[in-house]
Amino acid sequence: MSDESSCKQNKAATPDHVETTEDSSERYEDIVDAAGMTEDNSESNEDMVDSVQRKVQPIHVKDYKMDHGKRGLFVIFNQKEFKIRSTTLKKRDGTDIDEASLKETAEILGFKVKTHHDLERKEIQDKMWKYAKKDHSDHDCFACAILTHGGQDDVLYAADDEMKLNHFTEPFQADKCKSLAGKPKLFFVQACRADQLNKNILVDQVSADTIDASNQLAQVRLPVQADFLISLATTAEHYAWRNERYGSIFIQTLCSVLNKYGHTLDLHKLLTRVNGMVAYNFESWSQSKNMNHKKKIPTFTSRLTRDLYF
Repeated sequence: MSDESSCKQNKAATPDHVETTEDSSERYEDIVDAAGMTEDNSESNEDMVDSVQRKVQPIHVKDYKMDHGKRGLFVIFNQKEFKIRSTTLKKRDGTDIDEASLKETAEILGFKVKTHHDLERKEIQDKMWKYAKKDHSDHDCFACAILTHGGQDDVLYAADDEMKLNHFTEPFQADKCKSLAGKPKLFFVQACRADQLNKNILVDQVSADTIDASNQLAQVRLPVQADFLISLATTAEHYAWRNERYGSIFIQTLCSVLNKYGHTLDLHKLLTRVNGMVAYNFESWSQSKNMNHKKKIPTFTSRLTRDLYF
């Protein structure tokens, strides 16, 4: 599938969101955790930071080592049907198309693929900890795709209950999965993040150079949350679109870009290309006026410390 054709899916699309019995207009404020500092210790802390910064000797790191014996595991959680009584979670028709595309793409990139269907919360958590406890010493990296309904505050739905994104990522932190310490942990999430629709604006076509900042590894010690990349189908509070016949625009575009450029571009550039293709080429088509001609854009958060080439 060409990357151009995969993005032009403007047939009737269904959002991967949760319809609740509560007022859909209700919103929750984002909670931002910040480290507090008193007046008494602020000066000493500044001195300490300055001292540490003066001691740091930057090292220029280019690429992750991707020539181990095996590429690694690519785990797919495909949640199609649900049995939660407190919410109305519709069947996610079209998700099997996404699973098939992901499996094919992952195998092309050298991954060993494991797929799971309609698991309950405890089953998913048990699977993730089981995978984390495996010996990944001879693996390049780990990847996971989560195809499900979602909601605010990183809520993702198992077949029977709510989960959070950190339930998937936490087992793979460097202090818990030491054989993947310093190696990429990649998560791709096809799910709504609330029920807002992206607003549209007409702009002139523009082009800009992509600037990739080089990351530097200052010391041998690594933060336990380093080397994660989380790629999400949409921005916070918004719908993620899925088509019953063609799959989701995010997953299909992601697979198309990885298939075509996965061995030539680093992952940051690949995902930026996915963002651009979805933003410019996708538009929803629906018989409902409120859901018609809507746009979307994926987003990714990177804590990678090197460039990643498959």
